[in-house]
Amino acid sequence: MAIRRWKGKLVWFLTGLLLMCVSIKWIISIQPTGLSHDGHSEIETQQNVRDVNRVQGQPSKHPDVGEVNKERRERIHRVCSTKESELRRNKSITDISPHISIDKKHELTYCYLLKAGFTFWGILFRMVRGNLKATTPFDPTTFYQRGITISSLHSLPEKARVPFFDKSFSFMFTRDPYRRLLSGYTDKLFRPNYHWKAEAPKIAKIVRREKKKRKCVSDITFSEFIKYVIYSEEHSIPRDLHYGFAFDFCDPCQYKYDFIGKMETIKQDTMYLLDKMNQPKIIASLENNFRKQFRDYTIKERMDMLSKYQNTHGVLCTNTFSQVLKKMWKGFQMDGIISKSSNYSIPEMYSDLITPSAFHDIVVQAIGDADDEKVSKKNKEEAFLEAYSTVDTADMEKLSKLLQPDCEVFGYDCRPDQLFKDRKYIKPWYFDINTA
Repeated sequence: MAIRRWKGKLVWFLTGLLLMCVSIKWIISIQPTGLSHDGHSEIETQQNVRDVNRVQGQPSKHPDVGEVNKERRERIHRVCSTKESELRRNKSITDISPHISIDKKHELTYCYLLKAGFTFWGILFRMVRGNLKATTPFDPTTFYQRGITISSLHSLPEKARVPFFDKSFSFMFTRDPYRRLLSGYTDKLFRPNYHWKAEAPKIAKIVRREKKKRKCVSDITFSEFIKYVIYSEEHSIPRDLHYGFAFDFCDPCQYKYDFIGKMETIKQDTMYLLDKMNQPKIIASLENNFRKQFRDYTIKERMDMLSKYQNTHGVLCTNTFSQVLKKMWKGFQMDGIISKSSNYSIPEMYSDLITPSAFHDIVVQAIGDADDEKVSKKNKEEAFLEAYSTVDTADMEKLSKLLQPDCEVFGYDCRPDQLFKDRKYIKPWYFDINTA
């Protein structure tokens, strides 16, 4: 009888043990897979943003983006491993932690390279952090909220910076260096901007060798701007961050980012990141005609800036308001937002009476064939080639060498045929307000 009871207990014990083993194996199988990378510890908690909703065996929603990112990161690692000293060009390693925004709650770090999608991703980052209540980054209310100050990696105690970066999900966006420089010029020096007073006078003093520094300059040409970039780099003169280089600003050799996004693939890269960050509502808001939303937001943003300039005539330098409107018009054309065949039709005598709202409607009506993505890209490419055709060949050679670190690390061509081998002078049209 005792033996029978002992056998019964043994059966129950073995059955329980078997069930416990099966349970443990099942629990392990559904744990999110950690992501290990250069210098980072493997995080295995489901709360960590890099592994949100990712379970073993579940296919990624963006497998192509993941593979492309892997190639981008491998390239950076390879180039930094063999050419870091050459890339730095005898410059000492600087502290770029002030350029890296952080989100402690979700363990995120974002290097906000200017003129590489920062306006867009600066808003998204604040939305993910909970600083903005908007449900889409294209909500007009974000015009007035995107300046909300957020913590940077530099705000942490020095000893805590590297550990936080290593455990966080880190990312940055970059852009073709030639197009990024052009964007900085058109946005800050060609179109009306406070840089006419803050930066342009310094540029004019250097490239035009003016004895006195003027208070406001609104006619810096693109070729002059490139001369300034070269001169400031050769003489170690600090430039505004909009005109800096990506390698210097985010230092991907020092900081091993988990994700490298590019302006050229901003839509798919953004969707991938938002999926990582478990933001289905924001993703849904962007899926409905992303390009049109981006375009409409850009138009509204510039109208908001126009309203500020209209009420602050001091920033307009010696320009009439009609000239300011024409510069904005040409800017919309070079950005592929409105048709190249759309003519500026506002008589000069009525320019001062035009409200930003009325001008907005006129711009929307002028979109025309630029609504076609192929036409829009063609117009942007024409403006790009026109701008660089005005730069001296010698300056192009110098610029190519200065941009080499960005090209090497991020995989861009530093000597594209259309700017070097096939270069030819193109008479300004996009950058001449008389053609509006």
